[in-house]
Amino acid sequence: MPTPLNVTQKYDAPVREVFALFNDPDFVAGRLDDSGAPDAEVLTVDSSPGGVKIITRQSIPSSVLPSMVASMIPGDPATERTEDWHVDGDGYVAQFSVLIKGAPASVNGTMTLAPAGPDTCTLVVKGEAAVPIPLFGAKIEAVVTEQIGRLLASEETYTQSHLV
Repeated sequence: MPTPLNVTQKYDAPVREVFALFNDPDFVAGRLDDSGAPDAEVLTVDSSPGGVKIITRQSIPSSVLPSMVASMIPGDPATERTEDWHVDGDGYVAQFSVLIKGAPASVNGTMTLAPAGPDTCTLVVKGEAAVPIPLFGAKIEAVVTEQIGRLLASEETYTQSHLV
């Protein structure tokens, strides 16, 4: 059974201001660098009217993985994250996925950036980690959701620091 990922962030800025940052390749690169993840790389920030597609790659340090998981995946497992944003009413919504290269593990879900007040907004991330490995899958899913939760917390701090 997949492990849920639920994160809510609040920003002290209107939706359009936060979304403008998501469209800025320099901001996306800075946010990724700020996370401290090894081998961080922005692959795509492709803006179109009313949307943006962001693809990044980074690794999860094997030192944060449980030993039985680290023994199954050599080195630092690389992840590829895709966010495909589009306008949704007064806000924006994205389908997102995180694939872990070399492992049967993935996280899929939605990200919703919506007004919370005249000058505030929220980013709600809802997803599920799935690792279809008998006996060990749930433990790996827990590690994956914990690491993504930490990354999202780091991104929230970075984003908030860039709002005017």
